[in-house]
Amino acid sequence: MASWEPKTVDDVVTKIGSKKFVLPVIQRRLVWKEDSMAKLFDTLLKEYSFGAVIVLKERARKKPLFASREFSIDGEPRNADLSTQEKLLDDEQFFVIDGQQRLKTFYIGLCGSYGGKRLYFDLYSDFQRGDYDFKFASPTRGKSSVKNLDRSEREISANEIETVAECLWYPVCDLYDKLSMAGGNSDRIADEIIRDFAVDEPHKCKHIIANVKQFYRNIFDVKSVGISEIVVDYGRTPIENRQRMVELFRRLNSEGTPLNTLDLVASRLKGFDSRMENFLDKMVSENGDLRVNQDELIKLIMTLQDKPLSEVTDLDDDGDKFAAFALNNADKIRSTLGTLRDFLRGSKDYNWFAMNRNRSPIPLYILAYHTFYSERPRENFGDFKRWLRLSMLNGIFRRGCGWIPSERGMKLLHDTFKHYRAQAFPVDELFDVCKRNLHSFYSEVKADNLDEFNRNRDYLFYLIYGGEPPKRNSIDHIQPRVRLLELIGRGQKNITEEMIDSVANLELLNRDDNSVKGDKRLKDWLNVQADRRQYLNFHLIPDDEGLWKPSNFKQFLKARAQLIADKINGSMR
Repeated sequence: MASWEPKTVDDVVTKIGSKKFVLPVIQRRLVWKEDSMAKLFDTLLKEYSFGAVIVLKERARKKPLFASREFSIDGEPRNADLSTQEKLLDDEQFFVIDGQQRLKTFYIGLCGSYGGKRLYFDLYSDFQRGDYDFKFASPTRGKSSVKNLDRSEREISANEIETVAECLWYPVCDLYDKLSMAGGNSDRIADEIIRDFAVDEPHKCKHIIANVKQFYRNIFDVKSVGISEIVVDYGRTPIENRQRMVELFRRLNSEGTPLNTLDLVASRLKGFDSRMENFLDKMVSENGDLRVNQDELIKLIMTLQDKPLSEVTDLDDDGDKFAAFALNNADKIRSTLGTLRDFLRGSKDYNWFAMNRNRSPIPLYILAYHTFYSERPRENFGDFKRWLRLSMLNGIFRRGCGWIPSERGMKLLHDTFKHYRAQAFPVDELFDVCKRNLHSFYSEVKADNLDEFNRNRDYLFYLIYGGEPPKRNSIDHIQPRVRLLELIGRGQKNITEEMIDSVANLELLNRDDNSVKGDKRLKDWLNVQADRRQYLNFHLIPDDEGLWKPSNFKQFLKARAQLIADKINGSMR
């Protein structure tokens, strides 16, 4: 059951400051950025509608349904105080279910800061057109005067006041505080600002007076915030009421700034057990080097419970079990991720997962699953390495790799490896799944099949260069493309364009070296290297000078392909 009540912005900001309005643990953190926050104040002064706020009203002398956190006054996330869920409320309290981004924006803009910046209002804003300019800026830069070309170039009608091309940025917090104590006398505050800034031009004074008045009206007078209060049904159990609120939260967040599926899963899990927030935050913080975020952590825990995300359509039935599993096994999950990190460092795959923004987390789920359920997981590191290398080279975790249908890939693999708990890691069995369900899969790396691994060329180069951190290097043809095309043009039959672009003819160079090298013959380029032997070894280039001749390109390709295959195979031992 819900009731509606209109409030002014000042009313709700005061309630936030006095902790009457708080955020339930199921709520996400602030996601709006500076532009969106500034635009909300423009919307407010334009007197446009910006939607209602929905709150859960909790009675005094009752335990609240959720643990809560205070609103942030500086944009930094606040951790939930789990003890609040176990204490009787001294007074009624309102838990914001929908509208928190707007309320946070009003609170930060009027009372605080965001990322060290304060909100400023341009008191020369074009009020006649209803354009109100706000921006976040550092306090030392906030009052800088800059031209506003939109205003300076606007044509003015006969009955309008002349616009002001420059800007007068005034701290919103200061304006709010002064107007709060002015007893409704906005003209007095406007006169003070005019004196403080020594403004003497009549049209500028009129802009300041009009903008201050419009600010006061929409912060203190107009009841523009609709508050919908939902009352707890005390005839239901706390868990039933919590899940009703979480379901409402889920439905509301299909609009506005929507949550993704896993944000909603996280919110629902926090509804089952408030401790889930601290658990998720801590695990994400501890494993930030592997780029494990909240979404990936939830998917990992689902995998550990043999419940891939696609199967979790309704957490009402098993969400409490999910939360209990995560919390009861927190130390083991932490240890599992630590062991996984040790494996990645030992196999030289750590840099790939730690520094590559585009890496897939799926292999981490599979390796973590076997580690979690294994008594001696380190004995499987050799099998882990072979499986990871070949799976990554075949690109089985990349979009468009050929799973039929594509979304079944993880499920098919999971249906196999879940039967090998506490056993040897099922490398060949997982490869068989790939061979049956992919268009192609190669379980061996040979000189004559290197180009089949082009679907994950980045990882192939990563292995060629010994697990060096991924860099923004340019791909270069070792034997210059233009010179080889000339041979084709002169009728040489044993060279094709496909051979020219083969992996065995490609290397990575930084952009400067690539530019200097240009179309130089390979021998000429090698002769200018300070340490030719080191260059040959680093790029896996055959040291037989006879192979460097363009006319021997086919033999060069074969020799370099073998060097690459040998290095990759050696890395899997």
